[in-house]
Amino acid sequence: MLDFPDLHHFEQIRQRLWCGREFGQAAVMVGAGFSRNAEKIAPSTPDFPLWSDLASDIYSELYPHTQGQALTDEQRKANGKAKERALANPLALASEYEVTFGSPALQDLLIRSIPDHQYNPGQLHKLLMSLPWSDVFTTNYDTLLERTRPFIHERKYDLICTTADIPGRMKPRIIKLHGSFPSHRPFIITEEDYRAYPRKFAPFVNMVQQSIMENVFCLIGFSGEDPNFLNWIGWVRDNLGESTPPIYLCGLLDSLSKSKKQILKGCRIHRRDVRCKHWKECIVFTCPIKLSSRGGISKGSGEPWC
Repeated sequence: MLDFPDLHHFEQIRQRLWCGREFGQAAVMVGAGFSRNAEKIAPSTPDFPLWSDLASDIYSELYPHTQGQALTDEQRKANGKAKERALANPLALASEYEVTFGSPALQDLLIRSIPDHQYNPGQLHKLLMSLPWSDVFTTNYDTLLERTRPFIHERKYDLICTTADIPGRMKPRIIKLHGSFPSHRPFIITEEDYRAYPRKFAPFVNMVQQSIMENVFCLIGFSGEDPNFLNWIGWVRDNLGESTPPIYLCGLLDSLSKSKKQILKGCRIHRRDVRCKHWKECIVFTCPIKLSSRGGISKGSGEPWC
């Protein structure tokens, strides 16, 4: 018998997923944290970066003169505070990099910093994608989700990388909201990118809003301070207001401050704080499938696979 925090909420998600139709009445948006479940091709492969890691890479290239110099304690302290302030706003830091070196250089830095093809989709990628989501949205630039498709035998995901791909694509779909490696650009990362996004990529914004209105909507791989998360929720709140249906934010959220928790509550976002040891249980609980001997996904007997 599975037993983990918020089991009753996952039961609601499970019921909406397995509702007896071709695909369920649940959608998911996948953030950067979920990519850390991928499998390294080699032991020396660097870890998948989070927002803080990308911000550090950008800062190091913007301010190389602060690295490796002999500094006084006072200078070191001042530089540390300046770096801390800069890293607290990664979108502004990316904007500064773009102004200094140009947009192509910023896009290339992201490709260098995110070791996409040094990883293969992990077990949790296969389990997640085996679920009958109505759609899978992602703000990630990497290609892990779409590279999971050959392992999924029960359903076919169409891929949408640009708004021009929308016509003719059928559900369920993988929708790359912020660009996709290597060439579907721009990769959304600067303040101006986010400011102009609702105008330049209105079809994507409409798709997300429509999905939130029609489905149980789950957010996986986001922190409460993730710029992607904060911007998307802001757009939803601005357009749907009090009619916003419940949204589930699933992850390691114990470090959220009281004020951040109040903001989430005001946005009708339900926090489902999942400990590391429960991650697999939570996904598997919603998933009446099992792994085949070839490593793919095949239909099970209806019992959770553990």
